[in-house]
Amino acid sequence: MDPTTFETHPSRYKHWRLTTAGDVATLVMAVDGDHPHRPGYELKLNSYDLSVDIELADAIQRLRFEHPEVKCLVVTADLDRVFCSGANIYMLGLSTHSFKVNFCKFTNETRLYLEDASAQSGLASLAACKGTTAGGGYELALACDETMLVDDGSSAVSFPETPLLA
Repeated sequence: MDPTTFETHPSRYKHWRLTTAGDVATLVMAVDGDHPHRPGYELKLNSYDLSVDIELADAIQRLRFEHPEVKCLVVTADLDRVFCSGANIYMLGLSTHSFKVNFCKFTNETRLYLEDASAQSGLASLAACKGTTAGGGYELALACDETMLVDDGSSAVSFPETPLLA
């Protein structure tokens, strides 16, 4: 198995599109199901794995340090009825316990980058959610300063882990 590399660039992103226009940046989740971190599963419904979060972490840090003029980040998705369905359960099912632990830590740290960018760099973030926003996808939205859900009669948020915490 090849080692994981964290070296990437927006021109090589497979799962996100990052654009800037003046003091506003837009980060569009467009997960390419055919490019998972490891073979053996497909990324469906804008679910994420380590490769998706490596790109997300890179985009946030690039905005903070390469584009300090950006003061607002809009996080959205290009699927019609899904913002993000959360972590890919097939990837989790194929992973070792230690990988899952490290993946969850990296995912949480990446979400914290959004919060820290707001607090320390003045980069406010807005999640613009259309469609299903579930599990870790809702965590991504909650990491933003503001979350907006399209009022179209079918958009919804869900946090299926909640019963596990009770």
